[in-house]
Amino acid sequence: MLYGSYGWVDKHHPTNTALEASAFIRSNVSLSDPFFGAMLSHKISEAENAPMYSFGAFVNRRDKMLDYLIEASRMDNNGNYNKSFSPRLNEPTGKLDLMFGYDLGNGIALGLGLYGAYQKEKLRENTENQTGVYKVNAGINWNLDQGLDFEASINGGSVTGMFAPTPGAQLVNVTDGDYFYRGDVRFFSAVPSINGAFVPQVGMEIRKFNDEDVLDVDGGIGINMNIDRGFFWTGIQGLYTQKNMGPRDTEESIGGRIGFGIERNIMWDWFLIRVGGQKEIRHIKTDVNRVKTSQWVEMNKDYRETNAEDELVALGFGVNIDNRLRIDFVSSNDVAYTFTNLVSSPQLALFKKISATYRF
Repeated sequence: MLYGSYGWVDKHHPTNTALEASAFIRSNVSLSDPFFGAMLSHKISEAENAPMYSFGAFVNRRDKMLDYLIEASRMDNNGNYNKSFSPRLNEPTGKLDLMFGYDLGNGIALGLGLYGAYQKEKLRENTENQTGVYKVNAGINWNLDQGLDFEASINGGSVTGMFAPTPGAQLVNVTDGDYFYRGDVRFFSAVPSINGAFVPQVGMEIRKFNDEDVLDVDGGIGINMNIDRGFFWTGIQGLYTQKNMGPRDTEESIGGRIGFGIERNIMWDWFLIRVGGQKEIRHIKTDVNRVKTSQWVEMNKDYRETNAEDELVALGFGVNIDNRLRIDFVSSNDVAYTFTNLVSSPQLALFKKISATYRF
């Protein structure tokens, strides 16, 4: 299997000229984080339930832990976090995923993944900037009984980031060997009456970046359904996050998320349309410098501008040729209103993301 993605169109992405920055001219510089890779699977014998192993490698995939690390480097020259500052760490130029899988043929499949992103810059043999994210994933899918599957995964790793405020100055540690861990468990229980499955899920994440300790817990239930020429899912989750941002500063939030998605072939067997949506509401309480505040917020604003929208509704299209070549398009939010510049003034793009898979 071959996979590739152009990444997504990002109007906040740094551009090469002031003209591009002001006019949002379409060019490759507005595309964020393209990546590609391949995976090979091979059966040990021709028997129907013969064991099968898989190997895969992908380059340039951006892991979310890298986003957290870059965000944490918004510091002044004294090493104090300041959101108004630009990130001080440089982006890694090397990002690599390696994947290994083994299907035992008896209903148990195992997987292992390794991820690394690294950058180090020197001036006269002195380190000026260093960024690193190292991650290990392990998972299992186990067919416990007819119509009942158990899926579990765990991942963890460490991050390193340091920079010199001025050339030759003493390095400021954004983080030095800080860590993160996450575990997820899901069950897929077939429900013949709806031609689908009932999916309970629970997950927990712990991470430490600089002086910030974070605990994330989520759990919920979902339903998958096969419909005529398509597929439907919906689910609800409960969310809890606790942050300790220093000796006295804390933040706590509790809330929920509801989502849905539908995919269906229309007109032709090779063409399909997708619509999905989600809504997230949290109540956040903070205690910073002994000043307590609380508020309700919509959606979970991620660190990166490209993910900050956390779309309420999204529209996508797909092309499937002989179940081998698959091309997926994610539409820009305003495409139904402006159809890019055919109806209204020039827009940034017709689609926000395009990816493709080819299976041999």
